[in-house]
Amino acid sequence: MKKIIIGAFALAFVITSTAARANENVSITGFFQQIIGMGDDTTGGITHEFDRINFNASTTTDNGWEVGGVLQHEPTFDRTAGPTTLHMFVNTELGNIAIGHTMDAVTFTVSRINGMVPGGGIDAGYQFLFFDGTQGNRGVKGSEAYYAMNGARVLYTPPSINGVNIKISYTPSHDNNTMSARGRTANGAGLNTHQETLEVAASYSGEIEGIGYTVALGSKNGNGIDNFGTTGNDLQVIVGTIKLTQGAWALGYAAYDNGDSFGSSDDSTTASSSGWNTALTHSMGNIVIGVGYSEWEAVSGT
Repeated sequence: MKKIIIGAFALAFVITSTAARANENVSITGFFQQIIGMGDDTTGGITHEFDRINFNASTTTDNGWEVGGVLQHEPTFDRTAGPTTLHMFVNTELGNIAIGHTMDAVTFTVSRINGMVPGGGIDAGYQFLFFDGTQGNRGVKGSEAYYAMNGARVLYTPPSINGVNIKISYTPSHDNNTMSARGRTANGAGLNTHQETLEVAASYSGEIEGIGYTVALGSKNGNGIDNFGTTGNDLQVIVGTIKLTQGAWALGYAAYDNGDSFGSSDDSTTASSSGWNTALTHSMGNIVIGVGYSEWEAVSGT
């Protein structure tokens, strides 16, 4: 048995630049990360892991509406080229409307418990993610089906009502649902994806006896998978989280259930997909320690 010991640390740099004039704002922000590792039976050195640069611009119209947009690019050199995404928003007294977000209402609202433990976060993709091979590729890329994978959607956020925050999004198609390829593809050509979907989510935060809490619940519903012809099951996803905080401690739990969304109605063995994870962290000033556990179960319908 070969023992492999790898030590790594990240060098992260954030750049920020802002220019503004009357009723107009333009800013550039960025993130740069390098990983340095060493160990037995492994090639050490510096690995380029994650970049992001954002161009933000907004203005206020004569009627008081805020209108703006964000151009985001993630250049990665040792992996598949990252995407360039563009979305715009209109902010009025009736709420916020955004077009082009990669995240839907559920992804925006539900806490990423599997990203609490220190590391690169959800987007870096190297810790505490649900399994991403074979069955893990059935639309599950994080915590529930179609997590932050598509920029072709409309997102509406109404004003908060009695502390309850709600988001609603509509995704016209999931045939373009990878972060590395933005070109449209013809669904049904071997693609295991649903088409138009509606996503709804709500969250509420409060405090009881000095313990802060945030509860969130979301659902995704859509039509059947074209890849299965007329027998593909509809998308029916539910996901929920609860996060507790007290002082330097934080405890979170998340669960999702995709049901038989990625199966066929005539399967003799019913498809299923569900998972949950939990995490506990403790902040000690500049140092944060944490532990997490994830479990995922899926059955491929046959």
